[in-house]
Amino acid sequence: MQKVKSGTKIILTKLKQPSSLILLVVLISLTMFRLGLSAKAPYFINLFAGYDDQLFIHYSEEILKGNWLGSYSTKALSKGISYSLFMVWANKLHLSYGVFLGLFNILASSTAALALRPLVNNRWILTFIYAFFLYSPVTLTSEYSTRIYRNTLVVPAVLLVVACLVGLYFRRNGKLRSFILWSVGLSLIFPFYWYIREDSLWLLPLLMVGLLIIAGSVVFENVPNFRVKNFRASLKKFYFTKKQLAKLMLCFLPFILLFSTTKVLKNINQEHYGIALVNDRTGGAFGNVSKHLIRMDDGTKLNETNSKVWVSRKALEKAEAVSPTLKSIAKNIDWIYNGSPWSGGEDIAGDIIFWALRDAAAQAGYYKDGEKTENYWHKVDSELSEAYKKGQLKQKKEIYLTATGDGKLRKDLPLVGEFMTSGFSYNVFYKDYGQGMDATLGPKEDVAKAEELLNYSFSENWQDVNAPRTEPNKVTKSAEISNRIIQLYRDTTPIWLVLCVLGFLIIVVGSLFSKVQLKIFRGMLLITLGLMLSYLIFLIGVSWFCSWAPERKELFMMTYTGAGVPVIQWIEALAFVGIIQLPIIAKKINKK
Repeated sequence: MQKVKSGTKIILTKLKQPSSLILLVVLISLTMFRLGLSAKAPYFINLFAGYDDQLFIHYSEEILKGNWLGSYSTKALSKGISYSLFMVWANKLHLSYGVFLGLFNILASSTAALALRPLVNNRWILTFIYAFFLYSPVTLTSEYSTRIYRNTLVVPAVLLVVACLVGLYFRRNGKLRSFILWSVGLSLIFPFYWYIREDSLWLLPLLMVGLLIIAGSVVFENVPNFRVKNFRASLKKFYFTKKQLAKLMLCFLPFILLFSTTKVLKNINQEHYGIALVNDRTGGAFGNVSKHLIRMDDGTKLNETNSKVWVSRKALEKAEAVSPTLKSIAKNIDWIYNGSPWSGGEDIAGDIIFWALRDAAAQAGYYKDGEKTENYWHKVDSELSEAYKKGQLKQKKEIYLTATGDGKLRKDLPLVGEFMTSGFSYNVFYKDYGQGMDATLGPKEDVAKAEELLNYSFSENWQDVNAPRTEPNKVTKSAEISNRIIQLYRDTTPIWLVLCVLGFLIIVVGSLFSKVQLKIFRGMLLITLGLMLSYLIFLIGVSWFCSWAPERKELFMMTYTGAGVPVIQWIEALAFVGIIQLPIIAKKINKK
């Protein structure tokens, strides 16, 4: 009790100091101003987008009614659950969507700054890092801030995952209490991040390798000056404590919670829909059928002349020829090309064919009962698999990155490179980022329901399609301020990048020559290189997927690369911290 009183007294004494009071005022001002921008932002939604914006509103409304995700359909298990849960939590807490989103961004930014506390003693520098993340242009641009869509959560979620991993790494040999806090934080945010989108896999290698390194460090934390080359000698001095055992178990906690979350979701879906799947579009039997169709050689060499088409009509006809079960809905598949909104008779580009195929199956009487639908696609999957084994179907000779993603020929790779260049310019230079006054679309009654869910009014930007407005929506004051902040980042980026390159070089030099700070510098270098590799994986994945539509390159890379910004900013923040270490290198340089 005496220690607690003493600690509190010290904190109060520090707060009374002028510099501390000024810092506190600055922190509160930065935080409240950012929260105000989020609360007053001009949010918009398209309630005619049944597979996107409207779908997540539907999920949330059904959850609040106690119906889980609603009746089983082609959409019920087609996308991640995290965003809808986020809206439900805001509603249950009686907070507006904007305020709750602002609090989430504040949580992510403050956690990121605190993660670097072992490396930065100066509170003003930590405040700068906090503000750098908090006012990130990607969190102010329309697609990732004001659109009511899951992309708004991707950036703070990625920022939090990396922050917790970095915080855990730099406290790996510290007190158990601190280790527990960062491990639990990572374990809570990672499953949430995982189920925001279906393409969350790209961050998994960083997490796995990072936690493996942390676990290795924990195992040998009682062995002074441990080196891999002296492994045998180190084993003689090795001993293990309960504290180490606890830390080691905590390293596995993020994966345990992800597995548990997945198991819970499967059980809930089994109870409601009769199928133990989290997503019946990318997983389960339909996911396997998608893989078979994507990789099928239709005999026309269409993939060599038109890389936009993932699955041709000819490929579906060949699949019908070897799969009696798929043949049973042949009339409905013909409908896709004759009479449906999906096609006017031409081959369908990209992954849209799979949404169309699900609609065709629904028209044939499926997607009313989950178990019946899964059994149907399981039969199709078995028949196509057997046809491949017998040589009735052959695979295209292409390069594939994922099971349900499109393949590429060598001639397609330069185009992927062009998409990567475009994505990089958005992530690093904040190209075309901005916030406007986008219109809210949808029937009046549906908009009213969305307003009730989100505790937000769309009256200022709702566009009645039956009575179009003659005047364009005006840009709000908060949008103007957000655009000025984005422009400030954009204008200072060249100077900032020069500083970051300098900081990275300092980290490299410190990793080679510093004596006392060797572990710190090498840790920073290791994390930076890991983030760079993760970003490369992310950028290749997004560019690979999006390159089926060269004419939409800018739109797609603007829309789908936002998750790369917090990774780039983490690299920049670590490089900036490297500059701070320059005086340390000057004192501790190894002169051997």
